[in-house]
Amino acid sequence: MKKIALLSFLILAFLSNSAQETKHIKGATGNYQITGSVSEEDAKVKALAEAKVNALKMAGVSENIKSYDMLFKSEIGSKYEEVFMSEKQSEIRGAIKDYTVVFSKKLDEYNNFTIEATIDANVILYKTSADPAFSVSIDGIKKGYQNGEKLTYTITTSMDCYLNIFNIYDKNAALTYPNPYEKQILLEAGKSYTFPLNKNIDYPLERTTVEPERNKLIFVFTKDLIPFIKYKGDGQETNFEDVSSWLYSISPDRRTNHFISFVIY
Repeated sequence: MKKIALLSFLILAFLSNSAQETKHIKGATGNYQITGSVSEEDAKVKALAEAKVNALKMAGVSENIKSYDMLFKSEIGSKYEEVFMSEKQSEIRGAIKDYTVVFSKKLDEYNNFTIEATIDANVILYKTSADPAFSVSIDGIKKGYQNGEKLTYTITTSMDCYLNIFNIYDKNAALTYPNPYEKQILLEAGKSYTFPLNKNIDYPLERTTVEPERNKLIFVFTKDLIPFIKYKGDGQETNFEDVSSWLYSISPDRRTNHFISFVIY
């Protein structure tokens, strides 16, 4: 039995790796001026976003480059829904798996201070497209909740798969499922699962701002067990960039993901 399980794992790993190619790109650059209300930190983020787009171009990902520009700008502006809408995902044909960056400060030809970001990056090129037969249904999430109201919903999938759920807020993120009270399980095709899975806990919604608070959930379904492990500190806190890097490192035919937002009044 152990040998069969190991063989199955190796086959899945081979299929996943063969569905994409990785290129190492050196010296991709991006620039942004420090002018007006733009701080040096703001300029670094925007220069890095341009460097990422240029790294993808250097790797040969030239189709629909506007989608990548949108992807990295969303990291700056926290407009995550623009990235995770399905029609935008389908245009993305590669991803930056990881990178190192060096920032430098210089004067441009007009004597404006400019931040230059230079990155070396590992770029994944997809050989496959999304699997149209891999679909999910998420029911029960309302557009608005009262402060203190409990969140519950039902998930049904068309294929056996695993699930990771992230909560995105500001420029941070947290893995909300699996968690210390709800272990990751295989979701069976055609079977409905009501969350929370653990009936001894609940998901109370608490507003942390004076104004109505918008919450954003990303549901990532994968055919293979691919744990998210890049946390900040001891908890399940992370950031949007690490979530998107993890998600886009998975071949499109092995995953499907959904973005749902709601407001706490």
